[in-house]
Formats: sequence, C-alpha cells, structure tokens
Amino acid sequence: MTIHLTAEQSEALGNVSAIYQIPKLAETPHSSTTLRFGLIADPQYADAEPSATHPRFYRNSLCKLSKAITELNDHRLEFVVTLGDLVDRDWASFDAILPVYDALRHPHAVVIGNHDAQVLTEHLSLQTPAIGLPKSYYQFAQPGYRFIVIDGNDLSLYCNSGNGDEHQQAQQTLAKLMEQQLPNAQSWNGAVGSQQLVWLEQALQQAQQQHETVLVFGHYPLAPENKHNLWNCEQLVELLCRYQVRAYFAGHDHEGNYARIENTDFITLKGMVDGADRLPFAMVELKNGELTINGYGPEISRVLPLEMPVKASSIS
Repeated sequence: MTIHLTAEQSEALGNVSAIYQIPKLAETPHSSTTLRFGLIADPQYADAEPSATHPRFYRNSLCKLSKAITELNDHRLEFVVTLGDLVDRDWASFDAILPVYDALRHPHAVVIGNHDAQVLTEHLSLQTPAIGLPKSYYQFAQPGYRFIVIDGNDLSLYCNSGNGDEHQQAQQTLAKLMEQQLPNAQSWNGAVGSQQLVWLEQALQQAQQQHETVLVFGHYPLAPENKHNLWNCEQLVELLCRYQVRAYFAGHDHEGNYARIENTDFITLKGMVDGADRLPFAMVELKNGELTINGYGPEISRVLPLEMPVKASSIS
C-alpha cells in the first residue's frame, strides 16, 4: 500500500506531510550478503522543561538526534527507521526537529508514534471541516527482503471526527480491555484495524511466496507482555510468527525490551528522550539469517541467530 494523503490532508500538514513519504531505496544494495540499517526511537522533542515525573529531557533531543545522524551517516546503510514519537507536543515542535533530519544521508522511514498522532490530530481537527488522521502503513523492499511499517494508531483515541466512527470503536475496544484488567489497557496505546490486518496478511503471503525475509516496524511493542503493548498485540504476534517474520522492531516503551517467540525476535528500543546525556540508537545487520544489533549508548547490543539453540535438559 502506498500512503495516500488527500489534497486536504497534505495542504493542512504542509511540510510535516514529509513524514508520510515512503523511503526510496537504492536500486543496487550496498552489499549482496549483508543488510544494514539504522534505528532511532522516541526523540520526542518539545521546547519544554525536563519532566518532573519521568527522566525526559525534551530540548536535549535535537542535539542527541544530530549526533546519532552524524554517526549513522558514517556507515553504509540501506535506510534508517525512526520508530515513532519525533515530537512530544505542540505543532511547532515539528518545525524544530524536521530540519535536523535533513542532514540524514540515508532513505528515511517514519513510524507515526502516539505523541506524533496526538499533535497531528489536534492540528487536523482544527480545520473546517475536521480532517481525519491519515493512515500510515506501508511496505518497501530490496531484492530478497520486504520491510513493512504498521500503524498502531489506526484504531485509537487519536482518531478525530474526520475519521468517522473509529474514535468510538477505539473507546469500545479500550473498555473491553479494561474489563479484562489487561496491562496494555491504556489510553495512550492503539490497535491495528481490520482493514490493515487484511493488508498485512496479504503482504506476508506475497513475501512468503517470493521467499523474502520480512522485517516489520511499528511504534507499539507486541511482546513480552507490557503496559505499552498494542491493544491487539496477541493477534499480531500470532500473525507474524505464522508467516515466520524474522523480527519486529518497536519503540514507545522507553526502557526497551526483548522477547523471542518461535523464530521471531521482538525488539523494543530505548527512548532517546530519556536522560540528559543518554543517547541510545542502533545499527542492525542481517546476514545469513543472523541478526546483529549494534547498540549505541545504553542501547543493548545483541546477536540473534535465526534459530536459537535448544537448551540441553539435565539428566538425573
């Protein structure tokens, strides 16, 4: 699916509509044996004082992001993904952070985070009539690989009246999760809607038929169980594992996390906005099925083989 912005959405978003562009990869990969790409999560910039309740230093993100981009530019990468929450609040925050990304020399894929969605929908709802929050799920590819970006704000409280009855559907979904007392029954999470689920499975089927290695990127984590997880995380985990997706990358939970389910790795990156000087980001390499995450700053480095070795059982 190609992201489609209506003329009204594009005009209302102005230069911010650039975050909805699908990255155009080089026709010839840098390497025929190793895929390399960069990951950034939750810069969450705002012209605001540090949080009194969380270790978030909003203004520092501009300098942090610039340093991360400088480092990533020194490597031969196919692309870089920002896993959501470029901004924390205020429409003007986009005017400050988007120029920082202009220095990035690699194709850039943006995942829309919950804070991004909040700022975007508030801006779009002020239009007359209100303009709905655009959908942002898409795919791009290189020979042998398929990269899929999902939109966890598809069904969320960030939908406005311009999105039809989706806000009401989100309220009903959240109410059911709260009745079940699930940890991810939080207003700042969201879900992948039914139409997107159909699209996602079709993309996975096509990738399977073409023997492509699939990597999926989203803002909301899917595993392990966590209060930050996508509302319908279990449904997504089942789907990704059934089609043997190699890995799923997320942000949103600034502490980071990791889970292995069957042969799929679920990796949550740490949030860039946390800490005055902490600068987590990552460069990922995929070769012969082995996934190597080179973490910078507090981000954890990992070597994840295609198939985890079976632990030998003890014999008494």
